[in-house]
Amino acid sequence: MRIEVGASRLYDLQGFGQSVWLDCNHPRSLASPGFPHLIRDGIAGVDSNLVGLAAAYAEDSTYRESIAGLSAAGATPRQIYEHLSIEDLRHAADCLRRVYNNSSGRDGYVSVDLAPSLADDADGTESEAVHLWSVIDRPNIMIKVPATDAGLLAMRRLISAGLNVNATLIFGARRYRAVIDAYLGALEKRVAEGLPLGSVASVASVFLGPIDSAVNRELDAIQQPAKAAHAKRLRGKAAVAVAQFVYQRYRSVVASPRWQPLAAHHAKTQRLLWASTDINDAADSDVKYVNDLIGRDTVMTMSLNTLSAYLDHGAATPTLERNLLEVLALFGELEALGIDLDRVSTQLERENIDVISAGVNTALTRLSPAA
Repeated sequence: MRIEVGASRLYDLQGFGQSVWLDCNHPRSLASPGFPHLIRDGIAGVDSNLVGLAAAYAEDSTYRESIAGLSAAGATPRQIYEHLSIEDLRHAADCLRRVYNNSSGRDGYVSVDLAPSLADDADGTESEAVHLWSVIDRPNIMIKVPATDAGLLAMRRLISAGLNVNATLIFGARRYRAVIDAYLGALEKRVAEGLPLGSVASVASVFLGPIDSAVNRELDAIQQPAKAAHAKRLRGKAAVAVAQFVYQRYRSVVASPRWQPLAAHHAKTQRLLWASTDINDAADSDVKYVNDLIGRDTVMTMSLNTLSAYLDHGAATPTLERNLLEVLALFGELEALGIDLDRVSTQLERENIDVISAGVNTALTRLSPAA
């Protein structure tokens, strides 16, 4: 794997306060000689994908002998996956260690999935997170915890215990408010217990593509002629507006009296991470989310395809706080058409957990010589 990078492209984003993490769903992206080149050219972290990695291990003949040996020794598919992935995740973390050190723990992370079946199990989430943290044994990993009600409880416990957490599968502003409150509460608990804050890091991952896809479906279903024309003009605008709105919430928290004592104890802000940035609608630019959401204290994830597109024709200019008055107007227009973004967010949370769980089950089942 090697993408010829005009290195200034990614460093330009860093100049505007935004880090770029690789959205990774194949182990070869981590283990290949090209991965250190991507880091040299500005990639500052990795967001790994359990479904993609497990499927790749099952499909790639390189791993067939290892899978057979582990299976013969009595390992379950989940144990086989863990054995194979830990080596790759450690390697990626080691490659990124210099980024982690040079950024004082702001970047250089490898974000690691938990089993999605634990999304509604706070105790199970906490237990598996601590297990992965221990077995991977690198300071620059982040454990991905779905931002469900149970996940929020687990996040508080894990961050309080000093683990790095990626609060994932956020689809709306209401859930984001709960996530940042959980982060602040966990840090406050550490202060009360006399524990340091400087070594703890977290991001809050807002998933963009699914928001637009869900809202577009509802807009496309509007048949009344006058409303249909209006609905058509609103297609593809919801996700960027949600991201801009939650970013304003982030900024208000960082400026709040509640944050100041935590900052005095060297706490890191919980940056917003823009996830699912590949484009699903042919009407949209393939760098739409990248171009429209460049701003300070954020992380942009890019797949190799989106990264290639951005390096070819993306623009590096601050855009995240443009046209903020239009964001509130858009929310009003969607509501007038019967589209409730809080309802959409709740539906997407459950749908995505179910889809990911099914994908993980299918991928893990294939991690067997008999599959």
